[in-house]
Amino acid sequence: MHPKMLAIEAADIFGVSVQAIHKQLKSKKLAYHKLRNRVYFEYETAIKIFAPYKQPCKVVVFVLVKGGVGKSTLCRETAIRATLMGKKVLVIEIDHQGNLTKSFGINASDYPVLIDLLDDSLIKVADATVNVLPGLDILPSRYDNSVLDNFIMLKQVPLQRVLKSKVDPLRSAYDLILIDCPPSLGQSISAAVLTSDMVVLPTTPCDFSDSGIDITVNEISRMCNDHDMSTIPMKIILNQFDNREKDSRDTYSDLIKHHQYGEMMFSGYIRKCKEIEKYRRRKSTVFDSTASTAGREDIDTFTRELLGMHNLKSNHVASHLPNPEIMKGY
Repeated sequence: MHPKMLAIEAADIFGVSVQAIHKQLKSKKLAYHKLRNRVYFEYETAIKIFAPYKQPCKVVVFVLVKGGVGKSTLCRETAIRATLMGKKVLVIEIDHQGNLTKSFGINASDYPVLIDLLDDSLIKVADATVNVLPGLDILPSRYDNSVLDNFIMLKQVPLQRVLKSKVDPLRSAYDLILIDCPPSLGQSISAAVLTSDMVVLPTTPCDFSDSGIDITVNEISRMCNDHDMSTIPMKIILNQFDNREKDSRDTYSDLIKHHQYGEMMFSGYIRKCKEIEKYRRRKSTVFDSTASTAGREDIDTFTRELLGMHNLKSNHVASHLPNPEIMKGY
């Protein structure tokens, strides 16, 4: 995989002209490439370009009690896109099926997984993580994690400390930690949620009526109440949206108008497109190409909002880019 950030995309994020980004790349002697008349750069350059927009580490959990909503794929593509915004990212997979792990071509039997870390305090998280791309590490998963819930109950470790003790020390090493959960609400999922700063609930149009959003939202609210915690922010993203289909339009309308869910919605949605799944099967990503596609655009928009980078233009953050004089006059 060779994911790419286009200069024109960076310009859009910062609200400057693409010529200003070109000037920035050249004046700072940052590495960049050109393909089909499009200038792009990769992770090492992204670190420097996005350096002025440094944020505290955010831990985000992708979860829904219902499966088949594209949760793992969304988590994967978001992680990759975040690296192109200069973020150092860690993905922790809890799902014992290990689909996310396999999509990166990793044989999890070669590495410790979460159950090993919880069972053996001598194993460090750093020894279990695998680097899959510049700026992106993963704590892989395999079927051994299927006993996580029983293990946590037998050990009687307080849920709010089970993962927190492992994840919190990583906040200084990463800018973003994404936790991919199985479609359930067991002990391990509860522990992940109680460790997080935000919960993302993906749903699809055809599944919304029985998507499990009600169950998931209510359970997370109850969980926070039981542990005397403030309610963890929850956000809904509509996946596989197709404007040509009535189900998609009706679902989006119902969500927006909902008395509770309307305020929980991400501002956009992920359109139904074949290329995301096609690239995933190839163990590649939509960001390997320089083509403007629905998948690339939607994941980009979603990732910007998740990271809080969708309002940079209005906040005039671009004026604080390195060597801002270069940005003037374009």
